[in-house]
Amino acid sequence: MFIAINGQLGSGKSELCKRLKDEYGFEVFHTGRIQREFAAELGISTLQLNELCKQDHHYDRIIDSRLVEYAESVRGTDVVFDSRMAWHFVKGAFKVHLLVSPDIAADRVYFNRVAEEEKYASKEEAMFNLIERRRLENERYEMLYKVEMSDYRNYDLILDTSLLTVKEELDLIVGAARRYEAKRFPAQEFYSSLLGIYPTESLFKSPDGEAEVVKKGDFLYAVSGYRKLLDAAHRGLRVVNVKYAGVSDTAKTDAALISEWESAAEFKYGFVPEN
Repeated sequence: MFIAINGQLGSGKSELCKRLKDEYGFEVFHTGRIQREFAAELGISTLQLNELCKQDHHYDRIIDSRLVEYAESVRGTDVVFDSRMAWHFVKGAFKVHLLVSPDIAADRVYFNRVAEEEKYASKEEAMFNLIERRRLENERYEMLYKVEMSDYRNYDLILDTSLLTVKEELDLIVGAARRYEAKRFPAQEFYSSLLGIYPTESLFKSPDGEAEVVKKGDFLYAVSGYRKLLDAAHRGLRVVNVKYAGVSDTAKTDAALISEWESAAEFKYGFVPEN
C-alpha cells in the first residue's frame, strides 16, 4: 500500500508519518532523503542544492524522477511518502491532504519548533508567516508543475488535524486507505473541524441536509447543512464529514454571522479570515 501525505504547514505531517512507521510498519520516504543523496553526488550542501533548484528547475526534475524510480522499486510494499508532490508522481498512491486552523498551526510552530527559520517573536507573527509561506509554496508548485497543490479535488482524503490526536488521525487515514485498497471508497472523504468552517448565512435561514462546503483562498465556508454542523458541535465531535463543492469567488462571512454561530455552537474561532 502506498500513502502519499502532504499538508498545510503545522498540520503534523512528519509526526503522523513517523507513527505510521512505528505502529503500522510502513517505510517512510522523505523527499529530503533524495535531496541529501543528490547533493552529496554534486559535492554540495542541501542548502546549496535548494538554491540551485530555485535558479534551475532541471534539478527539481531530477529529484522528481528519482522519487518515481524509488516508488517503482518498492511497489507492493507499505510505504508512506512524506512529500509535497508524491500525490502527483506516485501512481496508485492513496492521496491524503492535511488541513489545520492557522491559530493552531501557529501554536504548534511557535511553542514546539526549534529550527532557526521557524523561530518567531510572537504567536501572531508565526500565524501570519505560515499563511504567507503557504501561499508562496502553492504558487511555486503551480508554476513548476502546472498543478495546484491546494486544489482539494486532487486528493482522496482531506483531513483537518486541528483538534485530533495523532492516534485519531492514524485510525481515520489507515481505515480510509484500506477501504480504498479494497475498492470500497467513495470519490472522496472530507473531514473538517468546525473551527475550519465559516458560516455564509444565518443559521435560521440556511438549508438543511448534507453539510456542504466551498473553498475561497485557503478557507472553507458552509453553504448548507448547518443543522448537521450544529449537532456535531453539541455532540463534541472533533471532525465532521462534509461534502466539498469546489471553489467559490463569492463566499464570505461577517462579524454578525460569526457571533451567531459561536453562540449557537458554543465555541470560539481562533482565526477568522478577512473578507
